[in-house]
Parts: sequence; structure tokens; C-alpha cells
Amino acid sequence: MATSNSVIQKPLSFEQIFDIVKQNEKPRFDEVYRTLLVKPEDFTKIPDNESYSILHYLVINGDLDLFNRIIAIPNIHFMLLTQTATKPRKDALQLATDNQTKSSDHKKLYETIDRLVTLDKFVGHGKHKQIQDCRNMLLQDPDLINLKPPYRKFYLIHHLAYENSRDAFDQLRKLGEMEMTLLTNDQQTASEVALEQKHKEFAAYLESLSPEMRNIREQHEQENLKRDAERKKQSEVKLKQDEKIEEQIRKTDGNNMLACFTCPLTKDIFQDPVVLSDGFTYERAAIQQWLDTGHTRSPMTNIELTNVALVPNMVIKQALSELAEKKK
Repeated sequence: MATSNSVIQKPLSFEQIFDIVKQNEKPRFDEVYRTLLVKPEDFTKIPDNESYSILHYLVINGDLDLFNRIIAIPNIHFMLLTQTATKPRKDALQLATDNQTKSSDHKKLYETIDRLVTLDKFVGHGKHKQIQDCRNMLLQDPDLINLKPPYRKFYLIHHLAYENSRDAFDQLRKLGEMEMTLLTNDQQTASEVALEQKHKEFAAYLESLSPEMRNIREQHEQENLKRDAERKKQSEVKLKQDEKIEEQIRKTDGNNMLACFTCPLTKDIFQDPVVLSDGFTYERAAIQQWLDTGHTRSPMTNIELTNVALVPNMVIKQALSELAEKKK
């Protein structure tokens, strides 16, 4: 939880960000995003004597861009099906359905939430080892096998690896073309997840089916060694500055906030953070390289990107700049 010395400078109160969203004050949406980075639990909170949460108002107003940025906040936990306080109670999907004809953004937001609900249900079945439910959904939509919501860490293949569910893996991959090289939100292959859980035989089995998965794991190991070596070569001043920034972030807001300031691809603190159309923030050079190699899907969800524009994340950039100034 944030303190008065939070690295996110002057986060607003819940009442303030709630009112900004309720009044649909788009010029102040960065303040909402900045505050929810620190207190993501406020996203679905319904105040006393109110009918809706911030989530519900974003849906009612068709605020697609802010919605996408919020659900990509690292480690955010929220109930997409949180219901309104009014009767009849409605969740985000029902509200999106009611409002989808208002504008093109309302329509896109409806489609986004509708898909998220399906993906969330599917990955949830995988997490809880409800294999027959996964099977039934794949029979209706085989593409689900390689997709997940932004706020979920694992794809189906990672849940199966975590639980050492080889039989389920063999069953389900017959129903769809399972991509073996999908990575978790912290960039792990399914074999790396299996190895972390001491499931060495399943990890070896996965890599026997996909030599590319093995290559990626070995590449990760080499990159970690290279990153450690590069950090040792950095100038002492810069190294100490980065360490102090990390220490300050952890002190005031914890490891979850550190994740907000770290590129999911490079695992380093941002230098030039940009937002992609999937809502995630990346280091510009890293995501540009990803796009330049022909990728058209999000590296975090495997969902097709709506566009490849890179928009500077000024909230993160300004906060890091302020931190650097404090530590001089």
C-alpha cells in the first residue's frame, strides 16, 4: 500500500478518482491511472450511497483506452463480474451489452469485455483442473487454447505444467493447435513453470515435443547470465542509482509497484516506457524489436493487436524522473 512518500507522486483519494470517472473527465484520466497503480483494489469498489464502481462507469461511458490500461496493471486483481448495487444487479458485461450501440468505442468495449469473460472462464477452468469444462469450451472455440486475459499470469499450458497434468495436456491439445512457446506474464515457458514445481519429467516431455521451447529456456538462462554480467559492467554511479530507485519503490509501495516500473520483456526498470494497444507498458526498444520481427499479437495475451502505435506512458516516465531527481 502506498505511503505519503509514494513513488507515484500525490495519488488521489478514492473519492477523487471515482468522481473523475463518474463525470467522465477524460483530461484527468492519467490521474486515475496513476492512483490505481498504487491502489488497484479501488477499481471495483462501490462507495456508500452509489450504484456503480469505477469499472461500471468506464463501461457506461465507453472509456476503452483507460479500461485497457487499467486491466494491464501488473498483478491487478479484480472481479470482472462485480455487480452494481442497483436492482436488477448488472455486471460489466451486462452494462456493456446495454450500452454497445452508443458509439464505436462502446461497441469495442462490449466486444473486449465479452471476450475477456470467455477467456477468464476458460483459463479459470484450467487453473482449477476442470478439464471437462475446458474440453467443452474448446469444442466450441479452439482458439481459446492459446489465449488469456491481460490480468492472468498463465495460459492453459502453464496451468497444466504447474499441476503436472500430462494426461490433460495430451487430451486438450488434440482439440486445438496448442502453441508450445507461449510465455507467462513474467516471460516463462511451460517447461520453466514445470521445472520450478519440480516436475522434471513433464518439463522434459514438453521440450521433447517442442525443441523451440527448450531453446527459449536455454536462451533465458543465457540472457540472465548476460544481464548479470552487463549490470556488473555498468558504471558504479548508474548501478547505485538503479539500486536506490528499486529500494525506494520497494520501501514505499512494495514489489507490486516495482513490477509497474519494470518492462515485462527486458525485466529492467523503464528508460522509455510506451503503451501498446494491448494496454501493457513496454520498453520502447524491446517492443519495437518484437514488432519488427513480424509479430502481430500481444506478447502478454497472444490476442491480435488492434494497432501497433507506441504511445509514451507519461505517468510512469514522470514518476521515474522524479525518483531519479530525489536520489541525486
